[in-house]
Amino acid sequence: MDDALLEDYLNRKVRIHFAPDMIGAGLSPYEEGKLYDYSSNGVLLEKSDGSIDYVPFSSIRLVQIRPKAGLWERLTGTD
Repeated sequence: MDDALLEDYLNRKVRIHFAPDMIGAGLSPYEEGKLYDYSSNGVLLEKSDGSIDYVPFSSIRLVQIRPKAGLWERLTGTD
């Protein structure tokens, strides 16, 4: 896998889906936030309240990357 695969997606909104064995009773099966940084071990996710979550790759099943905002979204500041 390319070491810089996620480089183009920094500061983009993502949804991280956890592997089934990482989800406990009453816990959300995913987390949403902005891709803050990454390493060979995991990703840092910036939450809407400004906190940073570390998610190791071993607990991730899927990372959904939202498309870049279109012209209208950039002009109006909406998502």
